[in-house]
Amino acid sequence: IRQVRELIKNLGGHHTILLSTHILPEVEMTCSRVIIIHKGRIEACDTPDNLLAKIRQAGGVVLEAKVGKDNGAEELMKISGVRDVVTDGEDDWKRFSLRVESGIDVREEVFRLAADRQWAVRELTQRRATLEDVFVELTHPDLV
Repeated sequence: IRQVRELIKNLGGHHTILLSTHILPEVEMTCSRVIIIHKGRIEACDTPDNLLAKIRQAGGVVLEAKVGKDNGAEELMKISGVRDVVTDGEDDWKRFSLRVESGIDVREEVFRLAADRQWAVRELTQRRATLEDVFVELTHPDLV
């Protein structure tokens, strides 16, 4: 797979290569330009970086914490820039996936909230947007 990826990149430097695929992580690793077609119409044509910079859903933050009796999602939604919080976890540990507005980094505020509420934190990471996020926003905006 790596050899094919390198071959496409090398050929793409001197030739136009048309790669039609639904495997968007592969597109991110291989292609210098992306065209997204939906129902026969070109919805976007740009570099992967430019497409990622233009979308509203610019990734988010994942927090895994032991929140006790607190309603962690409700507390996290109060942070400026947080658009949505999805909670997973049955036991004491909860995993919160925060969708945030483009260009906003809420990790410091999330950390401060966790410290103030004395939540035990096992993970706090930033999730970057993907071409799949771009595709969904352009072709199914009702899901964003």
